[in-house]
Amino acid sequence: HNLEYVSGEEKEPKLIFYNGKEEVVKTVLVEDMKADEISALLESLGFYKKSQKGEEVPKEFQHLPLKAPRDEL
Repeated sequence: HNLEYVSGEEKEPKLIFYNGKEEVVKTVLVEDMKADEISALLESLGFYKKSQKGEEVPKEFQHLPLKAPRDEL
């Protein structure tokens, strides 16, 4: 999904978005966001939302680009 979540006591929690070349294209600090806000953000960017824990991401969603102009993300 071209996304990494980074957290820890010594780090600010953030989402890091990558393009197809594995280059960082966007970083979003999520320290002040609630889980439902983060979920809504990811859905708005085109990420697949699992219906239950452990569900496999369908193959057709595994390498889709995020909703962004051109190849930005």
